[in-house]
Amino acid sequence: MKKFAKTKLLIISVLVSLFYTYNLFAQDAKTIIFNDAKKAYQYAIDKRAEILSPSNFNEGKKYYVKANSTYENNNNLADIKEYLREAVKYFQKSTSEIDVMEVLFSETLNARDDALDAAANTYEKAMWNEAEDKFIDATHQYEKGNSSRAKEKGKEAYDLYRQAELAAIKSNLFNGARQLIANAEDMRAEKYAPKTLKKAKMSLKEGQTALETERYDTDKPRMLAKNAEYEASHAIYLVNYIKKIDDQDKEIEDLILKGESYLTQIGDVTGISVKFDEGSRVAAEKISVNVNILKDSIFKLNHMLNVCETTNANQTKQIAANIQQIEAMGSEQQEQIADATTKQKMLKDQIAYEEKVSQKFDEVFNMFDLTEASVFRQGNDIILRMTGFNFDVGSAEVKPENYLLLSKVQKAINIFSESQIVIQGHTDSQGGDSMNLTLSQKRADAVKTYLMANMPNYNQSNIASVGYGESKPIENNETKYGRLKNRRIDVVIKVKRVLDTANATNM
Repeated sequence: MKKFAKTKLLIISVLVSLFYTYNLFAQDAKTIIFNDAKKAYQYAIDKRAEILSPSNFNEGKKYYVKANSTYENNNNLADIKEYLREAVKYFQKSTSEIDVMEVLFSETLNARDDALDAAANTYEKAMWNEAEDKFIDATHQYEKGNSSRAKEKGKEAYDLYRQAELAAIKSNLFNGARQLIANAEDMRAEKYAPKTLKKAKMSLKEGQTALETERYDTDKPRMLAKNAEYEASHAIYLVNYIKKIDDQDKEIEDLILKGESYLTQIGDVTGISVKFDEGSRVAAEKISVNVNILKDSIFKLNHMLNVCETTNANQTKQIAANIQQIEAMGSEQQEQIADATTKQKMLKDQIAYEEKVSQKFDEVFNMFDLTEASVFRQGNDIILRMTGFNFDVGSAEVKPENYLLLSKVQKAINIFSESQIVIQGHTDSQGGDSMNLTLSQKRADAVKTYLMANMPNYNQSNIASVGYGESKPIENNETKYGRLKNRRIDVVIKVKRVLDTANATNM
């Protein structure tokens, strides 16, 4: 009986093994049989044949599905191969003229890609589907040989894709603000915080208008959308706060005293005693002045730290050179001694040169106050960040009020008379990227032209100008203060690192 059971178990194991072997063989066989058709299908997908040549693509797909269904039902292999041959034929036909189609519908395809990037197929599905149907109609017309009708339908599809893209951007960008404003309205912000709610609605409206005016510059609309979200959240907070005050029967004096306590906390942290006998405005101004003094002190301390670190690095190099010379002198190899002596002399010269650079940097640093320029070192470069230099909006004209500051810049450049000078123009993020890049270049060119006109004896081949547009912000573009700081001219003095004995005296 036991022998029979073992035999039965062995037969079952063999059958299971054969079953899995058959399935693996079947899968491998299917891969081989369907290989060419699958490759042709994938290539057609990659070439967007589904939309650029829908008739041929769908015909090929129909034969491919038919072949797969026939295979799954274990029907005639000859029929399967015939269906696959037909599928390959139509897939290849669908891709044969796609290069021509891509040229004919290039603008429509670009609009479609932009709409996809904005997730219009998710956020504006109805409009997206309408655009897709219109585009497929256009390609059908081309397949029928009606080129003029195809172009007409392609243009209609282009307009729909652009509308879907814009609508999707609006949905992505402004949905949060819309929802918060709706929540504020539900909480009766119109009664309790009408001014703040109005600000939220105004920012939302301005953001939508800005996006429609320049759809490819989303920086300003995004900033306005965030501001709308903030003001709506602020309104919600105010509604809750005002209701709480009403419930607790607070007096106006209590509210004023509470606000003053916050300013007192800030004053304590910054080390000043604030009084409110002249109101909160005077106290806030006093705190602001003290904060600016602290910022100025930090900037100067950073400058002193940079000087100390440079001096320390030079002394470390000097010590290492001395050690090397001592070690060489302890041996009988005169060649090593001579080499160490030469290196030490070169190092001394380099240190003397860098100390001279540091002295000149100190001289330039002390020429400007923080309202005129921030002066700092960045690697081997000395940066004059002209915080007091201003252009009119959209203008690249150097104004007379900037002449005094530019005269100081000329003196600074002459202190490093043999260095390369780069005038860099920068803008904030408002406006189109291309427009900002052009404007920043014009401004840098204008400053360069002014300096060259007023420095006729300077080697003008050493002065270059470059515009970076909005690509190198130093502050947050979402605040008025940040945008003001980002609209700037930087004068970069590129000091030579390696000692050039011919120019060391002039620099």
